[in-house]
Amino acid sequence: MNSKTALEKKYEIIKQNLGNQTTFYTDEVIPLFPELKKSTLYWNLSKLVEAGYIKRVRNGVFSFNDLKGRQGIILCETAQKLKNYMDELGFYYYISGLDILAKYMLHIPEQYPVIAFIEKAAKEEIYNNLLAEEFEVIEPQYTKKMYEDAMFSGSHNMQVILYTTEDFQYSSEGLASIEKAFADLYFAITRNGYPLSLQELVRIYQNLSRLGNIDKKKLITVASRRNIQYDIRFIVENRFITDSAIEFGKILRREE
Repeated sequence: MNSKTALEKKYEIIKQNLGNQTTFYTDEVIPLFPELKKSTLYWNLSKLVEAGYIKRVRNGVFSFNDLKGRQGIILCETAQKLKNYMDELGFYYYISGLDILAKYMLHIPEQYPVIAFIEKAAKEEIYNNLLAEEFEVIEPQYTKKMYEDAMFSGSHNMQVILYTTEDFQYSSEGLASIEKAFADLYFAITRNGYPLSLQELVRIYQNLSRLGNIDKKKLITVASRRNIQYDIRFIVENRFITDSAIEFGKILRREE
């Protein structure tokens, strides 16, 4: 018999009452457990953080862990169709990029290519199946040209940028983690000409950081899988880097 632990029961009470909020405060949790001493409640919250159910944004402020509930993720129509179809096919895959991060944007583009990763060994079969289902499959290196052609012709026929991978560690139930989605979107924009401005990506990062919904150490680890760890480390540590160091780096680049 799988009985829930006392800690899990407390998490469910918190989620039922505060789950519609992006963040919640210790003062909002206290009235939910009038029978508990404050010291006991603080200990329980710490244990929930350790267990990965919630994240500590800052002292007294928490958020729910996206990997536990995936709350708030609303896939675009193309991404949802892709997910449904890939689930039917039964191959390993995950959707990444803007679909995972859209809730952190103020203005979501009406149309954009979906970023997805598929298992490398099944690339040809998956490509053929998606084409048969009228998805417009885009090779990553042709992202900019394909999207510009679609803009010119006025046709956006379920565009999907397919990357191949053998690593599904940072995904769950066909969806990338927040850290993986950000690294993938950054790579797509800066390396493949994905149609989203860096300014928009900066705003996404600021919102993720403000809400405490991104693990920056994990982000750097994830970035190393795509060989963009130096870029991401600079972004994560940017506020600690002096103007002198930035200017020093610019001079080095000019002289090398």
